[in-house]
Amino acid sequence: MNRRLGNLKSIKNTLKILDNRYKIEIIYILGEKKMRFTEIKNTLGTITQQLLSKLLKQLEKDDILKKKQFKTFPRKVEYSLTPLGKSLKPIMTSILRWEKNNARTLNKLLKRKKLETLFDYY
Repeated sequence: MNRRLGNLKSIKNTLKILDNRYKIEIIYILGEKKMRFTEIKNTLGTITQQLLSKLLKQLEKDDILKKKQFKTFPRKVEYSLTPLGKSLKPIMTSILRWEKNNARTLNKLLKRKKLETLFDYY
């Protein structure tokens, strides 16, 4: 396999984990601090409880985040990034830099609704 195809396979493998826009947003906000389920939901705004619960379980299964349950009443659960999750920070920084460098073009495309991605269907 040549190097280019190997790189493409690596990109595909990464995108299998980051296959939803909300996953990327969850990783980004958990990069700032540990959060409880309701805090994450309120920060994301438009996500349903069912979808958020599903995505948190997937990210936990993929070792991107960890869930800490406290033995209190009422039950308290806190989510934070694992070292693997924290290692995604340079990707988030690159995305932000790319958006900033291309903000004018992206805003025009969004206004014309010509920017369609797989994420638009979630």
